[in-house]
Amino acid sequence: MDRPALVTGATGFVGSHLAERLATEGWRLRALIRRSSDVTRLDGLGAELLVGDLEDGDALVRAVDDVEVVFHLAAVTAARDQSTYRRVNADGTRRLVEACARLRSPPRRFIYLSSYAACGPALDGRPRTLADPPAPLTAYGKSKLEGEQIARALGDKGVEVVVVRAPAVYGPRDRDLLTYFRLVWRRVAPYPAGPERRLHLVYAPDLARSLARSVVVRAGTYAVAEPVAHTWREVIAAIARALGRRPLPVPVPAALVRGAAALAEAVASLFGRTVAFNREKAREMLARAWLHDLSGTDELLPPGTETPLSRGIAETAHWYRQRGWL
Repeated sequence: MDRPALVTGATGFVGSHLAERLATEGWRLRALIRRSSDVTRLDGLGAELLVGDLEDGDALVRAVDDVEVVFHLAAVTAARDQSTYRRVNADGTRRLVEACARLRSPPRRFIYLSSYAACGPALDGRPRTLADPPAPLTAYGKSKLEGEQIARALGDKGVEVVVVRAPAVYGPRDRDLLTYFRLVWRRVAPYPAGPERRLHLVYAPDLARSLARSVVVRAGTYAVAEPVAHTWREVIAAIARALGRRPLPVPVPAALVRGAAALAEAVASLFGRTVAFNREKAREMLARAWLHDLSGTDELLPPGTETPLSRGIAETAHWYRQRGWL
């Protein structure tokens, strides 16, 4: 089969899993990459590599030309200021959409990877639905919501648009949850004190498979997750079992969570860096529940095909150990 597809963010955590999935399904891959990107994995998949970024309009036109489907995954998930989120996640999406619109024969389908952060947390414990007005808590969430709205505008050009909202993603190659694995390995397991918080999660290979299936479903907006409302304690227990550890649970008051995030952000800024755990992440972590109504999403992640948390965490821990990350 020779179906051409562009993947933005193909060297990232989720993007690398998607690229592998598409390659196994016979897609001809094209990836938009930075000169500094590690493209070893993409080279192994036989991907066509185009150097450029979401601020390079000419490179974007070359990238989307003569492809059947665009998978837009490139995004900033941690930044030092609100303007960076908007510049990359919203304005970058706008430039990519404009590049598609400039073509005489634009891509047939545009698939945009969004986030639960775009619609906001659950309402009084009730999973948020597509009919609920979005209420993002953070600049990141607002930028992803704006990206959704920009992507949908391509529908006016005859392009089929699919928006996929994902919760927290974990799995091999993830560096964000790695920090928590290392804490549990050291036998300490901090978690937000107070009422039990619940959240959806999705295993990265499952999300990649769902994105690949987005090519054939009806255009629209979908949420994809393991259909289980997990608690922090369940996540801790799964990690502890996978590592063979018995960590000490440490409930952390909300004020201390916020303070630690602010401190981490301040220290990182002194060195011109960003950190995964910042005030934005703390705000999201302290929400009572991150749950989305999954009705109508069976086409993307059919019931019974999702990876249970215990197995996904075990496979992630195994991968970390193989690479010497733990």
